[in-house]
Amino acid sequence: MNTISPAELKEAAQQLPSSPRIFGKLNKLLRDPSTDLTDITELVNADSALTASVLRLSNSALYSLGTPVDTLDEAINRVGFRELFKLVGLAASKQLFAEHNRVYDISGAQLWENSLTCGIAMEILARKLGLDDQEAYTIGLLRNLGKMVLDYCVKDDPQYPSYNTVSNLPLIDWEQNNFGITNPTVAGFILTSWHFTEETAQTIQHQYTPNQAQRHFPHIHLLNLSNGIAERIGNGLRGESNYWSNWEEHLPRTGLSSTEFDESLQEIKSSVDRVIANF
Repeated sequence: MNTISPAELKEAAQQLPSSPRIFGKLNKLLRDPSTDLTDITELVNADSALTASVLRLSNSALYSLGTPVDTLDEAINRVGFRELFKLVGLAASKQLFAEHNRVYDISGAQLWENSLTCGIAMEILARKLGLDDQEAYTIGLLRNLGKMVLDYCVKDDPQYPSYNTVSNLPLIDWEQNNFGITNPTVAGFILTSWHFTEETAQTIQHQYTPNQAQRHFPHIHLLNLSNGIAERIGNGLRGESNYWSNWEEHLPRTGLSSTEFDESLQEIKSSVDRVIANF
């Protein structure tokens, strides 16, 4: 096993699209009461592909009112800052998970739909609990970031390892054996280096094993539940189902009842299906 170094992880992360970092900066801007429209448009317009995706979504059946919008200013006037944040998250995650991931043998579409489901589930559940649903949405969308970074680290190696689902090793044990590090740890490290909040980085880092987190952030157990929801509605990822099997144990730590959890499933599935149909 050749352990991947922090320097290699950072170098690989630099090869990813810039849109996830823009998404994180937008999260901060929208929490600053001094932020104005110019701040928002300058940030998003720094990535022309991201801007084009946001405008296309603004003109889709999700938001269209009949009159097309041609600029971010017009899009913001139509949907508002809150919905713009969601649109940027959708477009950023779509860019991030555009390519087939060879290490995990997962298509970009599978990764994006899983991340999208987790983001929407986190947002809906957090809102029910009175938690920060903007932070929750961000956490869900970026929960697979570490998988992309690990894939970039070894993409030029013809002998790169590929996760074999018939292996007896759980996913994160397989990662530790092959890379000396796991995908949630990589995600936490990269998000911290990109100046995301500690809660975002720590929640994603402990999504598989929330009981091992040194600090109890409100969203940690919620992310484990959201991953289980993605599995339930057909958007799970190979090798992960065993990490979400004890979902009932996490309910008391979130404040959700079993009834509230079950009632949320259809709402989440309907929201996911609607976004996918209009993207």
